[in-house]
Amino acid sequence: MKATKKYIFGLNYLLIISLVLASCEEVIDITLNDAEPKLTIDGVISLNSPATVKLSYTTSYFADEPPIYETNATIKITNTRGTSEILSHVGNGYYIGQSLLGEVGIEYELSVEVDDKFYAGSSRLMTPTQIVDLSYTKFDGFGSSDEDEYNLEIVLKNNPQEDNYYLVKYYLNSSDKEETYSLWSHEFFPNDELIEFSPLRFSFTKDDFVTVKAYSIDEGTYDYYSQLDEIIDQRGGGSSTPFNPASNLGKGILGYFRAWSFDEKSIQVEDE
Repeated sequence: MKATKKYIFGLNYLLIISLVLASCEEVIDITLNDAEPKLTIDGVISLNSPATVKLSYTTSYFADEPPIYETNATIKITNTRGTSEILSHVGNGYYIGQSLLGEVGIEYELSVEVDDKFYAGSSRLMTPTQIVDLSYTKFDGFGSSDEDEYNLEIVLKNNPQEDNYYLVKYYLNSSDKEETYSLWSHEFFPNDELIEFSPLRFSFTKDDFVTVKAYSIDEGTYDYYSQLDEIIDQRGGGSSTPFNPASNLGKGILGYFRAWSFDEKSIQVEDE
């Protein structure tokens, strides 16, 4: 018989308790006013897809300046079999691979050279989860809208025999709700084959088109998004101590390199 457990609370509160930072990573403090531009590396390799990396620089928080991209980097991705390739710059700081595709169970190292400085980080691509069911229920809301609001109800497949970590992201009318996501660790459901939950920080109305993507991630990526979740909570609470998630790419770097697989489903409220 399949064991099932339902979670209907905000995961961000649990994450504060369970947050564990890798010893090789360092949290970066940034002064918002006139901070010196820092390199940001945003890299990903997905199952059956080549690597994609974006290089850019932070700008002054109060300045109305266009984005600054790094266009002269040398970026290489290598897997545990020793296969590697150099990524090509395609414009606006984006670099993409072609032949080396993401595979389950394989660890990948991303190395970046910029102005004779080297940065490197690694991530393992995990077995994809499955969105078993995606539905919705009417939500009373908080009195801020005259329209009916709805919450998602999500069921994910889980393998109790593995240490699994999941990142669930939400897209409203094709727009990524970057600060609204769910994180799940095997520690919360050690014996469950199904995970049922409703994200309380995300609601939508009848005319909205909603897409859910459930990413299977490794422990390092889970830690990174856990830190990011804490930052979002602190900002909402008026914290005066800004910091950024620790990168796996080295000291003084913003961003992260992750390998992941995912499943996705979409839904829209049907006419009653």
